[in-house]
Amino acid sequence: MATVRRITSADVDAIMMLQAATPEAPQWDRAVYEGIAAPITHRAAFRIAWAAVNAEDLLGYAVAHLTADVSELESIAVAKSARRAGIGRDLLKEVIEWSTASGAQKIELEVRSGSSAVAFYESAGFVVEGLRRRYYREPEDDAILMGKRLYSGD
Repeated sequence: MATVRRITSADVDAIMMLQAATPEAPQWDRAVYEGIAAPITHRAAFRIAWAAVNAEDLLGYAVAHLTADVSELESIAVAKSARRAGIGRDLLKEVIEWSTASGAQKIELEVRSGSSAVAFYESAGFVVEGLRRRYYREPEDDAILMGKRLYSGD
C-alpha cells in the first residue's frame, strides 16, 4: 500500500533521483528540497511511496508554495512506472488539503500547453485562466495558467 506524507530531509536523495529521471519536472537544486523539508516554511512537499523508504520506492512528489491566501502548485512528478495509477491525483488531493488547512482561498498552477496534464487538472476542477506565450524552453512552449477556488467550509 502506498502512503502520502510530508517530505523530510531523508527523502531528498530519492526526490533528486526522481527529478533527474523526469525531464518535464522543474530541475531544482538539492538545497531547495532541503529547505522545503524544514519544519517551518511556507512551502510544503509531499511524497508518495510504498511502505519501505528506499529511493526506488518513491512513486512521486508534489511541491506547493503558499503566499497570503493563494497556494501555487509548483510541481508534481510521478515515476514513469507509476503513471496512470492515481499517484498524481493522490498527491494533488494532499496539496489541496494542505492549502485549504493553511488558509488558501485559491490554488494556481502553470502547465505546458502541449501536456496531457492539462486534462488531468481540468478533471480535478481547475479552469484555464490565462496564457504565457513562450514561457517554457527546451522545447519552447506556452504556459497555460490554471486555477481552482478552495473553500474551507467557513
